[in-house]
Amino acid sequence: MEQAPLNEPGLVGREAEGFSRRLVAVTIFVNLLVSVIVGYALLRSHRHHCSLAVITTKNMAAGMEGNLCNILDKINVGLAGVAHEAEEEIAAGGIEQGRLNRYIGGELPLLPELYGIRVTDAMGDIRYGLDPPLGVTTTVADREYFRRLREAPHGEMIMSRLLRGKVYGNWVLVLATRINRPDGSFAGVVLGLFDVSYFEKLLAHLDIGPHGAIGIRDSDLNLVALKPKGIEPGSQIGSDVISEKTREMIRLHPVTATYNTVFARDHQERTVTFRKAANYPFYVFATASPSDYLARWRKEAAIELALLGIFMIATVVAARTLRQGKISEMLRAQASRYGKEMERRNEELNAALSRVRRLEGIISICSYCKKVRTDEQSWEQVEKYITENSDATFSHGMCPACSAEQTRLFHQSLGRFENRSGRGAEGEDGGRGTSKENGEG
Repeated sequence: MEQAPLNEPGLVGREAEGFSRRLVAVTIFVNLLVSVIVGYALLRSHRHHCSLAVITTKNMAAGMEGNLCNILDKINVGLAGVAHEAEEEIAAGGIEQGRLNRYIGGELPLLPELYGIRVTDAMGDIRYGLDPPLGVTTTVADREYFRRLREAPHGEMIMSRLLRGKVYGNWVLVLATRINRPDGSFAGVVLGLFDVSYFEKLLAHLDIGPHGAIGIRDSDLNLVALKPKGIEPGSQIGSDVISEKTREMIRLHPVTATYNTVFARDHQERTVTFRKAANYPFYVFATASPSDYLARWRKEAAIELALLGIFMIATVVAARTLRQGKISEMLRAQASRYGKEMERRNEELNAALSRVRRLEGIISICSYCKKVRTDEQSWEQVEKYITENSDATFSHGMCPACSAEQTRLFHQSLGRFENRSGRGAEGEDGGRGTSKENGEG
């Protein structure tokens, strides 16, 4: 029987190498798939946070613009009342300073946003109000808003650019409306004075994040108020430092726009939304910094990337453990096969050795009949003894020498038989002759 080779060189190595390649391919595929899923989720989350930042800046800008417009509308009503009072007094014969100042004094508590209301004559000199320094005549004839109101045929409300106050030298915004004589000619203006500190107080309660900003600029884009207010020149009241992209966006989208730009004052990128007031020449800018609105996303990304790293390490460890387990299983299976094969071969070898031992040593055989003496002290034919104690069997034939000898003996026996047969025939013939002779006689 043909025996399988006991040693299988390289079989486990080849199987292990093939399994390792498949395992590595599966591990890489799974890790790439999970990485793509995590990356896509992070990308969507990033876009979501950026969208929230856009919505936040839009809402903040729209809310502040609406709030300021409501305040200015209310002040317009108050200033229109002062102008109406002045026009009635002019129609009645002339403005009485005490009466007009009392009226102004009654309006100021209703307009806490203003720090002063003043009235000029047709030449632009401030004549009425509660706070001008005594003995000092101040003119606003050189102000643009005064010239515009003087030339306007109808009473309209005008908001000035950012100005330095002539009385106190502070930064101010002026709301002004025209006063007419009964014939419609120009009689002067009513001024409502904002100190820019009011706007800073208005912005102070807004939550814009640690690195966000919200600001107000006039029609020339001069800074009126800003939160937070830094020490750099671009953060100071009156600064017109803004990025070129912002100027371009205002040119392309005069009413509102949202975009990302690097701030000229600190060279930091932010998401910006600006809105121009509906009826007033100022802009509200609301900005959000990526370092604020992406802070939560960065934490999420760090956690997800950490989990991804743990997952990758776990898959590599698991793959390595699985590979080692598979190789161990292959080795155990091969060892089991080898063990069974060795056991089978040992049994065959032991059986063969056992049979060989039974035919070893001195075999006692009769020198005459050639029978063999067994261990049980019986005598058996040599063929039977060998057949029972080995795998050998016997077939009977005749060697040439024995064949010649037996042939010789056969012919010898045949000759003797023929000789005996011849002598017998002769005796029978002699007897028959005597008898005839005897008969005849």
